[in-house]
Amino acid sequence: MTKKITLTIKKIGINGEGIGYYRKKITFVKGALPDEVIRCQIEEENEKYIKARLLTVLEKSPYRRENVRKEFLESGAYALAHVEYEKQLEYKRDIVLDAFNKYLNIKNPENKIAKTMPSPKEYHYRNKNQFPVAISKEGRVVAGLYKEGTNQLVDIKDCIVQTEAANRIIEQCKKYIAKFKVPVSISKKYVGIKYISTRVSFYNGDMQVIFVANSKKIDGLDRLVRELKRERIVKSIILNITNDKDHLVMGTENITLYGSDYIIEKIGHIEYKLSANSFFQLNPKQTKNLYDKVLEFADLDKDDIVLDAYCGVGAIGQYISKNCKEVYGIDIVEEAIKNAEDNAELNGLDNCNYSVGDASKILPKLKREAYKFDVAIVDPPRTGLGYLAKNLLNVGAKRIVYVSCNPSTLAKDLRILTKRYKLRTVQPIDMFPQTPNVECVVLMTKN
Repeated sequence: MTKKITLTIKKIGINGEGIGYYRKKITFVKGALPDEVIRCQIEEENEKYIKARLLTVLEKSPYRRENVRKEFLESGAYALAHVEYEKQLEYKRDIVLDAFNKYLNIKNPENKIAKTMPSPKEYHYRNKNQFPVAISKEGRVVAGLYKEGTNQLVDIKDCIVQTEAANRIIEQCKKYIAKFKVPVSISKKYVGIKYISTRVSFYNGDMQVIFVANSKKIDGLDRLVRELKRERIVKSIILNITNDKDHLVMGTENITLYGSDYIIEKIGHIEYKLSANSFFQLNPKQTKNLYDKVLEFADLDKDDIVLDAYCGVGAIGQYISKNCKEVYGIDIVEEAIKNAEDNAELNGLDNCNYSVGDASKILPKLKREAYKFDVAIVDPPRTGLGYLAKNLLNVGAKRIVYVSCNPSTLAKDLRILTKRYKLRTVQPIDMFPQTPNVECVVLMTKN
């Protein structure tokens, strides 16, 4: 379909696309902004929606940034990079409000949602990247992000959200891969490096470099490691072995090629060991603000027992642990619980206890054992709480603090939780400037 239309954009979509209406049918246009009049070409249409490609902006938004590098917009990863930052914050609140209006039946939800908390750093805020590696048609080693909707890898240099140090080390890796002819696995048929990942500590500047490969034996890798060891900030080099059949970026097997198998990050008064597979918030400067908001909403007493569901490496629970009697963390990932226990020992915390398993199955068992929680903190993945939402209704906590990375699943879960809890306030937090992603910290109190 090649039909060209003129469209007025009404609002922003959850993925950062502009939304308008053509003949009363919702129309999505990537790169378009609210209040703009655009010319676009219809590329896909069905009975529910239209997807169109932006051709030109006839009337520009005053909040549109010019001269944004093409590769950042092509990848789709930085879908708001062309928007002034203050307006990004407004759009993110709008995304949360739209989800609440769509999925949650409460009056005037806009009165519950605060203004989005800005990130201390608008650029170069991420502590970790994970770039696929390939060989270009010209024979160059490239690392970056895939052009949206394609398998074409866009070479990213001086990434606007990664630290300057990470950008430099990635370029060094590309140079040495080319120099030493280190094989790159461009498909399952080839043995070699598939991804380059870096993780940098905002606490002390130490960096971990992770090469994800589909074999333990990579020609030239030892020479690549030898060169990277010369970099003063590189304290850890890991080879992660992935199985192409699993369709996962990283595998579970890690081989330490140089230095330690972890680096240390510090948020407030708590230090965290971060290994190659550790999940941790990606914006350390803003993470402290998020944890402080959780602590504020939890409003803990010294005798409180706190449930920390989806606890991961124990980050939130350990941060708040000095304000309560006990933290009981649950996570289904065994390695995460091991990391949490190591972090508790590292920080000398004796009031943090952990269990491996599905929280929705563990909580009923704890209730039968007369285990009572005063406050419940939940930080689920993008898929939301699932069965745990109904289990939380029976926990009896006086407060629930919900940390969400997906406004849609948050609103769906709140539809269940508000049967016995009152929604008090929602604090959107910008953990990912230049993207449409928004984190929320939500306070609910028992009816």
